Amino acid sequence: MANATTQAFFGVNAWSFFTDGWFGRASPGSGNSWKLSLNELVMGAIDPSTRSGMSASYASTAGISGAIQKNIKDNGMASLATVVLAPVAGKLLKRLARKPINDLNRMVVKPLGLGVKI
Repeated sequence: MANATTQAFFGVNAWSFFTDGWFGRASPGSGNSWKLSLNELVMGAIDPSTRSGMSASYASTAGISGAIQKNIKDNGMASLATVVLAPVAGKLLKRLARKPINDLNRMVVKPLGLGVKI
């Protein structure tokens, strides 16, 4: 869910969004004008002359809102599908696997007295 959301809005996965630019870490995932990291957003708010990691021409014409709009246009539908379909698939898989899991718990876990159910 976090990856889908950060991909939709900022054009990078959650790991790159939260870690790029911090602690001396380079910005491989967010190193262009329309892919943004948290570090770029924070540093851009503190010092606007950094242009939030964007090129001068892109920052002056579109800015952060333009980058977010581009990312939503490029990645929005796939991210929305992930956010909606992942929980549905998880519930369906859990429902389909309920009987085998119950059988495993009854035949293996309970007789061995492990106390932990799968």
